[in-house]
Amino acid sequence: MRFIDTVQGLNNIFNNDIPRGSIILVTGPPGTLKSGLTFSFLSNYLENSEEYGVYITLEESKASHLRNMDSMGLKLSDRLFISDYSDYRLKFEEASGNEDLMEVIGNNIMKYKEKKRDKFTCLGIDSLGALYSLMDTEPTKLRKQLFHLFEPLRRENITTFVVFETYDIIGQTQQSSGMEGYLSDGIIDMMIKTKDNSSQRYIQVKKMRATSHSMDPHILTVSGNGIEIYKDTTF
Repeated sequence: MRFIDTVQGLNNIFNNDIPRGSIILVTGPPGTLKSGLTFSFLSNYLENSEEYGVYITLEESKASHLRNMDSMGLKLSDRLFISDYSDYRLKFEEASGNEDLMEVIGNNIMKYKEKKRDKFTCLGIDSLGALYSLMDTEPTKLRKQLFHLFEPLRRENITTFVVFETYDIIGQTQQSSGMEGYLSDGIIDMMIKTKDNSSQRYIQVKKMRATSHSMDPHILTVSGNGIEIYKDTTF
């Protein structure tokens, strides 16, 4: 099973699969199906393999997240473990100490790796913005912390999809920092475009190291079978 076969039509964008151990940002404004796409990557891939993965949700509870996924026809694989940090976030925000949530998450990921060993191959983090909101850290230190979160994942060959919410201001997508793109191996950008009073979701692969892919925007839809992608002939 390849990651590019997990979502119908995604293999029309990629000529070869996403390399193992890559750190992939899934970016875009609210409502662009970032979480749905990331969940589809992991759950559909694991459903057709003998491997295991973890999906970390930092804002929604597990029950709420699965309800949202189910509403889009997306089912949870028995091999995908949902790690719910929403309760921990509340405790962390009330704490007065200097506990580093990014370090805690990294340590928990490595504990799961020790348990499943080479069978643990993929990870989703939803979202990076939620993580930032808990960290009152200047940019240089934040970049260092993010590097120390990502590098062990690469070293352990864990393919990681990181949801990163951006905000569309006057047609231009603005995000809080540019360092995430430099530290990642790939960027999958999700967007909403409006024409003639009609809005449509799109997906565009802006960066993917060691992979041949189209950079054209493709239409993204949700059907009873989950997420589907197809080429927009107007581009």
